[in-house]
Parts: sequence; structure tokens; C-alpha cells
Amino acid sequence: MTDSSSGIPICDQKQTRRLIIQQALSIYKPEEMFLSFNGGKDCTVLLDLIHNALPKDAKGIKYIYVRPLNPFSEIEEFVELCREHYGITIATVNGGIKSALEVICKEDKQLKACIMGSRRSDPYCSLLEPFKETDPGWPQLMRINPLLEWTCDDIWAYIREHNVPYCTLYDRGYTSIGDKTNTVPNPHLKVDNNDEEATYLPAYALKEGDRYERAGRL
Repeated sequence: MTDSSSGIPICDQKQTRRLIIQQALSIYKPEEMFLSFNGGKDCTVLLDLIHNALPKDAKGIKYIYVRPLNPFSEIEEFVELCREHYGITIATVNGGIKSALEVICKEDKQLKACIMGSRRSDPYCSLLEPFKETDPGWPQLMRINPLLEWTCDDIWAYIREHNVPYCTLYDRGYTSIGDKTNTVPNPHLKVDNNDEEATYLPAYALKEGDRYERAGRL
């Protein structure tokens, strides 16, 4: 069976993501890794995978929410929902990603690796590898990217197939969520009608998702 969006057999996708995380667990102890969680769809898929599809030893992986300066209230509510839904602790660190990583690594010196929801179609990720150290000048961590070869359609297929909870902003036309200063509903999902207030299709209805996913980012 093949996923029509990516052309990669679904069984291979599942095997690849699992092998990457299992390889990470063979190199690092669970408590030496954390999932960078921002409430977005990609890291939500990773959270669900770690919680439901991996051995018990993966449960020691930490979860850290990097809160931007002007977060959406919907994202804040979703992070709390995830805490309750999965029965986990999600620590919160404020600031940009680089400064947040500096705080995280300073406060917990045993951390050696960060699991991320990066996909190859994301900005600056075309040359990324499943295992890649941070760039010079950044806190020294191994970046682990289990979803690197997934497409936007793959992400939504997993969420909908497994009934994974996700942030309500995606149902209102947001497709790539930063904070309130740089994110608007995706114009490619706008519904043409005569209403004064614009309405949008949900994120999973976006065509050519990898091409237009970030059209709502300013």
C-alpha cells in the first residue's frame, strides 16, 4: 500500500520513523532526550507516536513547550489538553528557540538530544539528516528528525486515521502556526462567499500542502 501524497509505502514510513527513534534510544537514555513541543501538528504526531507506538522505555523522554512571545490562546489550551490526554508533564520555557535551548540545556545538563518534527519541505531543512548536530553557536545537541521524509498530507493522514487531538486553529484555516504576530489563516483555504467575515476550510483540505503550507506565515 502506498500513500498517494508522498509515494512512499505506508509500511516503510512507519518502519523508518520507528527505526530512527529506536536508533536514538540505542544511543541515548530516554532522560537524555526531549521532544521540542510547540503545539503544532508535526510535533503532535511525534508526541502521539512516542506515547502510543514505542516501548515503555521511551516514556522517559521529556517534553518541553517553547512558548513564543505572543502565543495563541488556542495553542496554550492545546498544550494543557495534551498534558491531560497523554498524562504527561510538559515543561514550559519562554523565548525564541535558540535562547530557550540555552535555558533548557543549562537547567538540565544531562540533555544531549532533541527530537524535532522537522520535515524536508520546511524552510532550511532540504539538506537535513535524520541525525544532525546543531550548528556552531547553538547549544550542543543532536537533532533527531523522525518525520523528515513525511509530507504535509502524511501528517494529516496520520492525525485523522488515529484520531489524534490537534489545535483548533487548524480547523479555522491555519496551516503553519507561529505566534499572533506572524500567522494568519492560509489564503488558499479561504471560502468565496458574500459574508462580511471571511471563512476558511480546515488545514487538512489544503491542496499541494508542501507548497502552500506556509502561505499563512507573514
